[in-house]
Amino acid sequence: MNRLIILGAGSIVPTDNRFASGLLLETANTRILFDPGPSTISKLIKLNIQGHDIDAFFITHFHLDHVGDLPALIMLWPYSSEGTPLNNPPKLRLVGPKNLKTLVNQIVYIDAFRYLVTTMRCENYLEVLELKADHRYSVGDCVVSCAEVDHYNGLAYRIGFQGFSVVYSGDTVPDERLIMLAQGCDVLVHECSFPHEQLVGKHTSEKQLAAIVERIKPKKLVVTHLYPAWRGREVEIIEAVKSVGIDDVVVAQDMTVVEL
Repeated sequence: MNRLIILGAGSIVPTDNRFASGLLLETANTRILFDPGPSTISKLIKLNIQGHDIDAFFITHFHLDHVGDLPALIMLWPYSSEGTPLNNPPKLRLVGPKNLKTLVNQIVYIDAFRYLVTTMRCENYLEVLELKADHRYSVGDCVVSCAEVDHYNGLAYRIGFQGFSVVYSGDTVPDERLIMLAQGCDVLVHECSFPHEQLVGKHTSEKQLAAIVERIKPKKLVVTHLYPAWRGREVEIIEAVKSVGIDDVVVAQDMTVVEL
């Protein structure tokens, strides 16, 4: 069974059904998690999934709503699900944009967290890879490629498996590089942070999203990263993308499951 689980469909400003970012892709043989935002770990536990069940963790960029659970993930990794220390923990594979290694070092070497190095020896289980736009990364039955996007050192990802493809935008303004990456994809997971008249920052509105998907023409669109301004107005996103011929659209909430 292949599926996407939108662990977090919101922003750093929580609502009753959306908070932060997190995306889990499950195929027959592989689990990949994108963006370990705040509360990601607890949502995995609700799904009866442990950290060690994840083959690799991909990060789109370094804002807190996308990496808030990363320090906790590093700390819990050398423990079993029962809380017993492991003599030989599996590799914690972290993949992301340039400066990911710097971010990880900043986490584990600050004085408050230095025990991650001195006591827990995190260097023995951390495996950190920085991807560039021409790189490919294989994990299980998935091949992951990426494109830079205009959002604070951001990457968008394309995941191919079993003749199927999923593209995840992360946070971004409309970006030609993402449009090229996503051509011909089966599922596009794209942010839509604000209604068009309230758009701020390096994000995408519903009108911009409609223009993007009109060019990409994904078979299915999953909309995520909604700020509280969208509460009660989600139908406007659906109407905008349907106006350009995209009929299969899901406006995600936390824990939305999309069967692939």
